[in-house]
Amino acid sequence: MIDILDDGREVPHPCGEVMRHLISHEIHHTGQLSVWAREIGKEPVSANFVGRGLYNS
Repeated sequence: MIDILDDGREVPHPCGEVMRHLISHEIHHTGQLSVWAREIGKEPVSANFVGRGLYNS
């Protein structure tokens, strides 16, 4: 991934760095959903991604 800054400079980011950010961001949003679910009296969202069928081999 390459960011293009306001001044036109290009800043490359390694794939591993981008993927780690993506995973971290997903964990953040899962936590948000759990908090909001609790606030309205619902069961919290599971943070477990195993068995959700997200990856079919």
